[in-house]
Amino acid sequence: MKPINEQINPKFVQQAKKLAQYTRILHQILPIECRNHVQVANIRQQNLMLITDSPVWTTRLRQLSPQILQFLRENNTNAITSDNTQIIHHIQISTRYQSNGTREQQAHAKKKQDRPAISEKTANLLSQSASSIGDQRLKDALLRVASHGHTDVTNATINKTSKTEK
Repeated sequence: MKPINEQINPKFVQQAKKLAQYTRILHQILPIECRNHVQVANIRQQNLMLITDSPVWTTRLRQLSPQILQFLRENNTNAITSDNTQIIHHIQISTRYQSNGTREQQAHAKKKQDRPAISEKTANLLSQSASSIGDQRLKDALLRVASHGHTDVTNATINKTSKTEK
């Protein structure tokens, strides 16, 4: 079996190096706050294609694209390619969201983060109150609110109350 570096087409390696070099140049030009949100995706037909991780950065890059083009022209960094010199005439910017799960999963995670936490004492009082209430729906609602407390005691009380009712 051939080593991996012999299996890869040299044109792909050359293109990857070129993209990495443009990424380094771009990171030199961009403000610090933009750098982690933008990547060079491709260079095709005199277009430098950039990808951002949100529409905010896409808009910001569109505002900066004339300065980026000017920098590339002035510093002759367009001559990065050795075999056929490409002059970048246009910057194309698109947004690609990070895939950290489905939108439903992201929305659920955000809701969990936005929930206000209650004190341990309040959680315990709510759990104790729930155990003395006869209406099951109200009891369950109080136990759900009590679960926002940051304590294992609250969870143990909730589990104990739930098991008692079953």
